[in-house]
Amino acid sequence: MKKVKTVKDIEARFIPAVDWIRRLGVETGAFDVVTIVEESRSRRDSYWEYIVTIAATPEIRQLRLFVETRSQLSPQLAIAAFQKLRMVPPDGLPFLCAPYVSPRVAELCRNENVGYLDGVGNCRLATAGLFINISGHPNRRPAIETTIDPFSRKSSRIVRTLLTHPSTGWQVQKLAEAAGVSIGLASKVKNSLLEEAYLEERQKLLYLRDSTKLLNDWAKGYRPCVKRIQLFAMTRPHETELKIGQWCRSKGIVYALTQLAAAWHYSPMVRYDQCVVYVDKSMESQSNLIDFLEHIDAKKVDTGANCTIWLTDDPAVFSDARELDEVSIVSPLQLYLDLRQLAGRGEEAAEEIAAKKLQELFVSAANQHQQIRGEHK
Repeated sequence: MKKVKTVKDIEARFIPAVDWIRRLGVETGAFDVVTIVEESRSRRDSYWEYIVTIAATPEIRQLRLFVETRSQLSPQLAIAAFQKLRMVPPDGLPFLCAPYVSPRVAELCRNENVGYLDGVGNCRLATAGLFINISGHPNRRPAIETTIDPFSRKSSRIVRTLLTHPSTGWQVQKLAEAAGVSIGLASKVKNSLLEEAYLEERQKLLYLRDSTKLLNDWAKGYRPCVKRIQLFAMTRPHETELKIGQWCRSKGIVYALTQLAAAWHYSPMVRYDQCVVYVDKSMESQSNLIDFLEHIDAKKVDTGANCTIWLTDDPAVFSDARELDEVSIVSPLQLYLDLRQLAGRGEEAAEEIAAKKLQELFVSAANQHQQIRGEHK
């Protein structure tokens, strides 16, 4: 038999989640806390900790919040909580409380129609007749053991491999081999991606949970690690690109067009007046550079460049490059990352590439994963 407690009874003990909910009602004037039912955590069929009944004013319409609390709430833990909160009755609202709710967790809650509240009052409570959305209150992420950054230069090779093959289920060893990294690094990156809910594990294989979200989050902080050489070439961009390709092939040097120059080859609707080219740093020796400039009929300049060479020692940028119109161009994935660095036309071109070249691949993978999840329910 569950014991219904009054607010006064509950206040005799310190229960942060309940106190936060009551404080939210007082500060917003949107509702009053009427009753609180505390679930027994020892019961196997207990799917939440509290059922908090609130009365929205002035209509005095009652709503039950089915509350689950976490001292720490990573995206992975949030998704696990969603599974439990799916047992909430149709007339109730699943509700998560934690001292700190990250933007990633908040987004996941919104997508699952789960309410949330943190220790400083950032929250979202959305149901028929009652909507509260508060954000921007400064809150400090709790001190936890730091995990590896999956978007750092070497770690991102794992991310690149996953996004290049979004339908594939991976064993860690195979993923490490495909990405060209150690098993140890692959394991650390896997744990980080699982914790942030970019990956999920099914039958001992790793699958992408949301390809588009992972790509966009990578792109936000992506910066190519290159040495830029600004040039003015006497010929038009496409002629210059052909000459660059001829020279690089003759020397056995890897290259690939990127940014708007590459976008034009994927989608001729994108116009450009400057070519940007990744070139392996092995061409940097003085003799090579002089020979290169003579071959493409160009000179170094400080301003007014119409050709920019990006010297790189990162072979990952050339992954899945392809030949179009007699020149080598970066993959759609790399091109998307590079275009996102540009404002205006670059962002528009990035969206064009995403829509035409990447989204079809991602949607197909998502549909396949959804079908597999359904089969294993």
